Amino acid sequence: MKAFIQDLKKEHPSARHFCFGAVFGEDRSEHRSSDDGEPSGTAGLPILNQILSSEITNMAIVVVRYFGGTKLGKPGLIHAYKEASILAIEASKKKKIWITERVLIHFEYDYTGNVMRAIEQFPMAQILEQNFLESCELTVSVPKSTLDNALHLFDHLQHVNIEHIP
Repeated sequence: MKAFIQDLKKEHPSARHFCFGAVFGEDRSEHRSSDDGEPSGTAGLPILNQILSSEITNMAIVVVRYFGGTKLGKPGLIHAYKEASILAIEASKKKKIWITERVLIHFEYDYTGNVMRAIEQFPMAQILEQNFLESCELTVSVPKSTLDNALHLFDHLQHVNIEHIP
């Protein structure tokens, strides 16, 4: 984050404030913000709160502010940084990335159709590896949020076993 801010300072040498909010981590547990010389709580926190309310992670917003001669006061600063953040989030390109886990499915060749149909109906499942020999094995990636369901997908078929690959 520091290097990114330094690059912005070089790009905008006459700007006075480089305030930011950032949220990182799969569970959105890592937060950072900075008022960068603005009154405490008037810049970084409004930016951070907009990111948190958007339910996006691994995102940072930096608002570069030049002094315009008009004193906004604390409420005006909060509103300005909040609105700038809202506009940045709306204009950003978002990409949903699924955190996945791998499972290994063991089954007899006769159950291939059942297994393939079940995998096709499972949301976001992707076959990574397949070995069809005397007995069969598939390595399948599934969204982490559906791992428990995937592990019980074949409970009704006693000749199909599934295990989590950590």
